[in-house]
Amino acid sequence: MKNWPALLLRGRYLWLLFIAGGSVFMAWHAQKVEITQDFIKVVPKDDPDFIAYQNFTKEFGEDAATVVVAFTVPSDAPEKYWKSLKALVDTLKHLRGIERIFGLPTAVRPRWTGEKFEAEPLPLPKDSLSWAQLRHQNPLYHKLLWDSAGQSTLLFIQVDSLTLHTRAKHALIDSIQAICEKWGSQQNVEVHFAGVPYLRHYVAQLLPHELRIFIVASLLLTVLALLVYFRSWYAAVFPVVLLGLASLWTVGIIGLYGFKLTLLTALLPPVIIILGIPPSIYMLSDYHRLYVAKGNKIQAIQEMLRQLGIVTFMIHANTAFGFLTLYLTNVTPLQEFGLVAFWGTIATYFLTILLLPSFFMLLPEPKEKHLRHLTNRWVIRVVSWVGGVVEKRRSWIYGLTAALFIAGAGGVIRLKAVSYMADDLPSEARFLRDQAFFEERYGGTMPFEIVIEAKQPQGLRRLQVIRALSALQDSLARYPELARSLSIADLIKAGRQAFWGGTPQAYALPLPEELPALIRALRSHSQTIPLLGTLVDSAFQRTRITTFVKDIGSAQMPYLLQSVKKDIQATFREEAGRVHITGTTLIFLKAIDYLIDNLVWSLLATFLLIAFQMFFLYGSVRIMLISMAVNLLPLFLVAGLMGYMDMAVKPSTALIYEMAFGIVVDSAIHFLSSYQWYYRRHPIPERAAIVSIHHTGALISYTSFVLLMGFGIFIFSSFGGTRSLGILTAISLAIGFFSNIFLLPALLITFRQADEGTLRRTLRQVQARAHLRKGGDIPAKTHESRSES
Repeated sequence: MKNWPALLLRGRYLWLLFIAGGSVFMAWHAQKVEITQDFIKVVPKDDPDFIAYQNFTKEFGEDAATVVVAFTVPSDAPEKYWKSLKALVDTLKHLRGIERIFGLPTAVRPRWTGEKFEAEPLPLPKDSLSWAQLRHQNPLYHKLLWDSAGQSTLLFIQVDSLTLHTRAKHALIDSIQAICEKWGSQQNVEVHFAGVPYLRHYVAQLLPHELRIFIVASLLLTVLALLVYFRSWYAAVFPVVLLGLASLWTVGIIGLYGFKLTLLTALLPPVIIILGIPPSIYMLSDYHRLYVAKGNKIQAIQEMLRQLGIVTFMIHANTAFGFLTLYLTNVTPLQEFGLVAFWGTIATYFLTILLLPSFFMLLPEPKEKHLRHLTNRWVIRVVSWVGGVVEKRRSWIYGLTAALFIAGAGGVIRLKAVSYMADDLPSEARFLRDQAFFEERYGGTMPFEIVIEAKQPQGLRRLQVIRALSALQDSLARYPELARSLSIADLIKAGRQAFWGGTPQAYALPLPEELPALIRALRSHSQTIPLLGTLVDSAFQRTRITTFVKDIGSAQMPYLLQSVKKDIQATFREEAGRVHITGTTLIFLKAIDYLIDNLVWSLLATFLLIAFQMFFLYGSVRIMLISMAVNLLPLFLVAGLMGYMDMAVKPSTALIYEMAFGIVVDSAIHFLSSYQWYYRRHPIPERAAIVSIHHTGALISYTSFVLLMGFGIFIFSSFGGTRSLGILTAISLAIGFFSNIFLLPALLITFRQADEGTLRRTLRQVQARAHLRKGGDIPAKTHESRSES
């Protein structure tokens, strides 16, 4: 259909009406999109560790539902301080969404009446002496409710499940924080917060706010760059309006699928905006060039559509199918990201191909000042210099490429993969300061659970099992990464202490003849000892050792797990198979490994898919290999730079490779399409390459500059992931510019490879031989092919 541009332009009002209606429809679905209140579920449901964790939460509840608050204790804290703390707890209890609060004002200890155990509230200290006596007489709560020196005390605030998984948790945690900080200010003491719910809340409140600021700043810089180059408001505003609609449609697609907005899918609107900028610049600039050549607006727009329609489609198809490879992974969030990104990119193509020409038709013809960018002296000089280097100094290009490759290899060797629970937070973030406080005085703040299962019900009543629990806890106490642990063995020790009059020396494992009576007494009065129900099931067959671990990262965690497993094996021996490590921290770090592995495989799949598209487009194995090697160089050098800068491979950086690869390949497609067009008319590789540099060099240069401006603003972000997005993508663009404007044409000239390629030339030769057998003449085109060789 050679007349499809004319048909498209004649239906411009219909397209505008269709897009307006579609935008309203997408906006309606976009407003229904909710932000997920959970960690991204990356680990597959059939993973053994995930199944074990699900069973743990069903039995003992969620381990990631506790907000921990620490208050410093003055050295001479009066009774008034402790009564005020109790009043604070009473106030917090009335907040909707709090299930229970565990702290010194609510803690109890068992008391033996001579016939049964009763729960006795811990007495509130009256002065520093009674505070020291309380700590000495209650070893059960040592380093659990107070630190070793008695300089701080903790409150464990349990959030109910309904609130934890809804937006209501943010309002609740804001209220907890405000009330506690007001109390701390009144008492003139420090207040610190920790816990997984608080971490989620902190990130969810801070990151979207900063992203909005930087997205707006990125768009403003992009508009400014377009305005400076094209000297026209419509040239600057309309592409951004178009991409704003593309962003709206992307969020609408999330709503259409019923997905929730995660930290991954939240990146899609700005990514779609930035990826849609190059095609808009190409179409606008080509429209101006053709308008100068033809002197007629309609003819210029139609010719622009003929020349760039298929190229723009290939650029968007490369990006879209690259994203779609994420759907092949076994990770639900990546599948959602890939699916939405695919349709968002396709939608961007149709919006671009329908809206921009329609805008051009509705606007007046370009004026002379709008066309000055085509004859900019500085741009022409730079492009001419690039052409001269490619034509006469290719050895310089190859030498620089080899030097960069060697330097990059040194950095790649240093590259490491590590992630943290509190990853990418600003170094000055309050959460990190609070986390350091907890880790120094109490150990970790991230959940770490060990589940022990007896062979049969009532199996935990055996003294051998209780001793094994206590021995394993003693082993865990030797790890500086772990906080004080708690198990049913500690409650039995406290029960024995109460049985012998409360003397601290009696806080020890019971004798064989004492154990049955202690367990019977504890079980019959479990309602008076709340901790018991959270540590063991009703059948006395499954129990847990609960503790917290420092945020040591995914690199160190495997060593800690391996060491703890050795302790489990040494302690439980043949029963070690019934002991499992679980908890939110373990699942989160395993999810990181799954995410990175799947992103790597997705990147490989993207590489193979784009390689196939290059081969299909140009029919040449050699051009396919050249173009792919040229565009892998930026990724390799960025990986090397990450190694030198000690930037770890993690989800926030691994995802950048996928995006950067798509951007640099777009420039390659644009250059090769121009090269092919010129070569078909002038079959001399040197001439086609140099002319293509003059034709596309300015556009590729300026597009790279605009994208650098758009991404570069993210360098100033305080979030590590957002800052990495800016740094690594900007570097990828800079190296991609060198690869596509210097290295790609140099290799095309060196290898003397026509864009029609080996496959099509071979097919013509086969057809020529068949023609000769029939007694005909060799077609002229085949003579050309032989002369090319």
